[in-house]
Amino acid sequence: MEILAVWLIHHKASMTLDSPMNLDGSEYMVGIGVVPATNMQEALQLFEMYLKKQDMAALELWKCEQYLPNNFTEVSQKNSDINEAAKEALDTNKIFYACGISSEALDCGEEQ
Repeated sequence: MEILAVWLIHHKASMTLDSPMNLDGSEYMVGIGVVPATNMQEALQLFEMYLKKQDMAALELWKCEQYLPNNFTEVSQKNSDINEAAKEALDTNKIFYACGISSEALDCGEEQ
């Protein structure tokens, strides 16, 4: 199967304490899954399997969009993270996480 696209899945996902993504005891993470796939349906299925392997589960999906480099040219940390993850996903045919933040980190940000 030839991968022709990368899909960005904007979401919120629960995490168990055993999840390798859970570094601070959080209940959930908000972020962007960067998924190489031939179409959106495949990307969503692959991402669901990825989350399950990470001891996570999707709680909310806000948007699933095809990655187009021209949409991420503005200089920002978020765009840099997305561009880097998309390149890695295409090069390795693996799913990456971009712009992730845990519920504990979100709570700390609200206290400031």
